[in-house]
Amino acid sequence: MALVEAEGLTRRYARRIGLRRVETTVVDDVSFTLERGETLGLLGESGSGKSTLARMVLGLTEPDKGSVRVDGIAITSVTIQGLRRRMQPVFQDPAAALDPRMRVFDLVTEPLVIHRRSLPGDASRQTLRRTAAELLRSVGMDESALARYPHEFSGGQKQRINIARALALQPEILVLDEPVSALDVSVAAQVVNLLRQLQKERKLTYLFISHSVPLVRYLATRIAVLERGRLVEMGEAESLCHAPQSAYTQRLIADTPHL
Repeated sequence: MALVEAEGLTRRYARRIGLRRVETTVVDDVSFTLERGETLGLLGESGSGKSTLARMVLGLTEPDKGSVRVDGIAITSVTIQGLRRRMQPVFQDPAAALDPRMRVFDLVTEPLVIHRRSLPGDASRQTLRRTAAELLRSVGMDESALARYPHEFSGGQKQRINIARALALQPEILVLDEPVSALDVSVAAQVVNLLRQLQKERKLTYLFISHSVPLVRYLATRIAVLERGRLVEMGEAESLCHAPQSAYTQRLIADTPHL
């Protein structure tokens, strides 16, 4: 059984144009599986429905049709609390994902407090501090960062804090929604290599969302291509990039700059 099974996911949004109510289909009957330990790359241009699909997988947006199952358990209002411990997001904008009024210590330990995750010994502030320090070290940051606020860090450091926060509950799955698109190229490369290292060390499963063909090709085991909300192609990363079948995928690859 696949770790994550998405079946027939559809999401529509309504808007008014004058007196008319118009429905737009953002994700249209998308199905895929996510195997344990792999990285599935979700590739497509802006507006192709990638982020909406990610939010449905995380249980943050309810599909109009279709379902998501994690280890055979359907995501519902009853099961979502438990499943959120197993699936954590890392969003595109590292600054927007961090409350500027909170210190790094509180940001990183907040998931543990909310979910009342059992810690070694008593859940005292000292225990939480040790846990937070270990999480920061795992993403290449020093314990001294715990007393500081988000505005004191660079974009790459903020994203590392977001990753540490996502790892706090020891999840099995990370949903990475354009996690390096807001970063400089050299900083983005460091974060991407950190993600590869963490996946190997912690045996994580990734749903990695990006519009960048080279980035998805580098990280992904398999690639799924979205065009205007529809899944047009899926396959092994190298095979799909060498011999794309759909005209849309061919165009995405052809439009990629070659250095």
